[in-house]
Amino acid sequence: MTSRVTSALLALGLALGLALGLLGVATGPATAAGPPSAKPARTVVTLAVSGCEGCELRLTHALDGRQKVWQSKAKKVKDGRVSFSVRTSRTRGLSITVDAPWDGGPGYVPTVVFRYQGLDRGDSVGNAVARTKKRGSSCWGGTKQEAVTLPVKVVHATAKSPDGRKIKTPRAFTTVTQRWAKPMSRVWHGIGGTQDVIFCG
Repeated sequence: MTSRVTSALLALGLALGLALGLLGVATGPATAAGPPSAKPARTVVTLAVSGCEGCELRLTHALDGRQKVWQSKAKKVKDGRVSFSVRTSRTRGLSITVDAPWDGGPGYVPTVVFRYQGLDRGDSVGNAVARTKKRGSSCWGGTKQEAVTLPVKVVHATAKSPDGRKIKTPRAFTTVTQRWAKPMSRVWHGIGGTQDVIFCG
């Protein structure tokens, strides 16, 4: 092959390569678009429960204006504690239901109250105060921490069944007032409850 032919072939190859580059044609192996998205942050929520050994607690996340509702599996309190691992983004607007074996059936599911009206975040709450309250929030304001422990007290309170009988039912509340979300709903002698799902604001 003469040097003239060789030079012509090299020139043709360079021109072809330049044209492919201008047209954006891939000439090598495909590359990844980027690193995979990180997993959503999670928070371990531990409930330090007094007065309700063996009770089953369940977490629910429902936000006002959204139809999607998330619920955890029910877990039993053992040695005064129960823990849940949830997405951190779900802690705001989280509510907690309490199923006690001694609950007489008031016609609603008792819920943990995070804040009673008239109390500020960080205030201590005892049963003597809780039983006087008429409004409270069962919606948690949430956290960004990887782990958090909420102190929950459950009291054998007296209520009425749908047919008018006196029964025992849980009055459940955090013994330290927490960050809260709306709504501030009606509570009966400090007893929070729901017949469906609490949509938090």
